[in-house]
Amino acid sequence: MKTVLVISGSPRKKGNTMEIIKQIEENVQKQDSSVQFDYTYLIDLNLKFCRGCSRCLTLGGDACPMKDDKENLLDRMRRADGLIFASPGYSHMVSALYKNFMDRFMYLDHLPELINKPALIVSTTGGDGVSGAPDYMNKKSVVWWGCNIIDTIGVAHVFYKINSKYNKRINKRLSKAAGRFLKIMDIEKERKPTFNQYMCFKMNQAELVISPDVMPYRTRMWNEKGWMNQEYYYPVKINLLYRFIGNILVRMSAVIYRIMIGKDMSGKMRRYLLEN
Repeated sequence: MKTVLVISGSPRKKGNTMEIIKQIEENVQKQDSSVQFDYTYLIDLNLKFCRGCSRCLTLGGDACPMKDDKENLLDRMRRADGLIFASPGYSHMVSALYKNFMDRFMYLDHLPELINKPALIVSTTGGDGVSGAPDYMNKKSVVWWGCNIIDTIGVAHVFYKINSKYNKRINKRLSKAAGRFLKIMDIEKERKPTFNQYMCFKMNQAELVISPDVMPYRTRMWNEKGWMNQEYYYPVKINLLYRFIGNILVRMSAVIYRIMIGKDMSGKMRRYLLEN
């Protein structure tokens, strides 16, 4: 039996965003009724505000000084067969609840634990600004966490309810996304990374080449997993153009850091982190 974990940043459990999620659930269960949807509403969790202490990066995620529901939520994300990240768009941005969720799990950008995990990103707004929140959710967290992003869906809810053509178009997209989501969960195959996924990997690699002493836990984890000597998190054929651009990125980053910081880059950055 497959389980999909839905993480909702909406303060309304029956709001517009959840209406779209329920539509996805219906489409999935039409094809496989055994798939279970597990709903987590951030408004019900005890997730304190991030303090920016960087202990998660220097010592590991479980070193966070705030003991709340974070570890339990991470464990549920690890165990789920698929993930749906959902937030309404408020003022062209994610909700405050969802932003705090992103802040608390920011360290996964550098210490990814959800590699190749199938994921859907869903957001709704009243009308304008429909792309802001879902794009932010994708590019500023989920893609960095290593997830296999099936689709990033933004819905202008007023048009969805009033305009029949727009409604049909969105419902068709939701149906296709649900089908792909289910297929990827069933295949459980490590697929080739997209350009953005690969660049996130190479940027992390570049930072560790430049400053291996800044975040010891991160350096140790990447070395133990062998990621520093690989082209991606797992053995897979990488597009030659991606590899070319990625290797240039690593070299350019080293040059830029050396210009901006000077010699002993790693030592200076380590001291900065400890002092700030």
